[in-house]
Amino acid sequence: MSNMQRLKSTLLNKSNGKWYQKGKWYQRDKLYTGIIFFDKPDHQLEAYEVKNGEIGKPYVSPCQIGLSSPIQIDSSGFCNEDEDEYGCGTIPQLYQDKLYQGMSYTFDEGICDREIYTIENGETENQIMWKTQTYEPFMFELRYEDKQSGFDYSNTSKEYVTFGYGKTCKETNQLEEISIKYIWKENTIGKLTIIGNILTSRNYLDCPIPLPKMYELIENYRYFIFDKFVSLHINEDMIVKLFYIWVANNSFKNVEKIHISGLDGLNDLDIFSNKQIFGSLRKIFLNKKTSLKQVERLKAIAPDIDVIY
Repeated sequence: MSNMQRLKSTLLNKSNGKWYQKGKWYQRDKLYTGIIFFDKPDHQLEAYEVKNGEIGKPYVSPCQIGLSSPIQIDSSGFCNEDEDEYGCGTIPQLYQDKLYQGMSYTFDEGICDREIYTIENGETENQIMWKTQTYEPFMFELRYEDKQSGFDYSNTSKEYVTFGYGKTCKETNQLEEISIKYIWKENTIGKLTIIGNILTSRNYLDCPIPLPKMYELIENYRYFIFDKFVSLHINEDMIVKLFYIWVANNSFKNVEKIHISGLDGLNDLDIFSNKQIFGSLRKIFLNKKTSLKQVERLKAIAPDIDVIY
């Protein structure tokens, strides 16, 4: 019940025990499928899943999974995120003059445009912002302490979109992570993190808000074309395999500046001086964890490239 309509009951019609979405004057009302919100006194809400006009189970926001929320409120007009004009992330949510822990929602003319979970001190823990026309997410930040995992997504820029997932295995304390910045206009990758077994496990598919376009992008990683300035954070034990794939695809043809983490895993540094692979490369920024031996090797192999450590 993720990428779908989220409407106040006042925007719907009820007939013969079923809920209908109001059609235009030349259309018939159609059975509603989505989330329905009912107003209660004191800005409180009840929310339910609706399928083909029939109310089902109470709606549990992806923000709320694994967390408790004894009440839910409509915070339109007094939302802590609206008051946080400087983006400091510490403005508390208040309800009836007290710090509020739980789920709150905001609405634009009866259409839900934001879901927020605030913790004991009223600060935002998880949130989702929705587009009110297409019912797709603008942005979300979701952290699940019980699973030691989290997801984030931002489609607020006209130039690029970002998506990230990370999880730490409780048994092994091993991290798997993927994050990506895709630049629409250029059809290029500006940032990429690949840690652990994520390309095989594909656990990013567990995201509670489906993002099929992002999934398709990630699963075509072999065909990435990197932007003029790209940041790569790759496991040392994966960097050789991935670099050979990308070299064969001519993925580095546009790269002028590159930031690399995981370079100690790459033995063949000659690729950076190979003009058929990195024809435009001028600067390499290295992570401080890179060994001095590898830094000196790179400087010797590519003397015409500015290596910044």
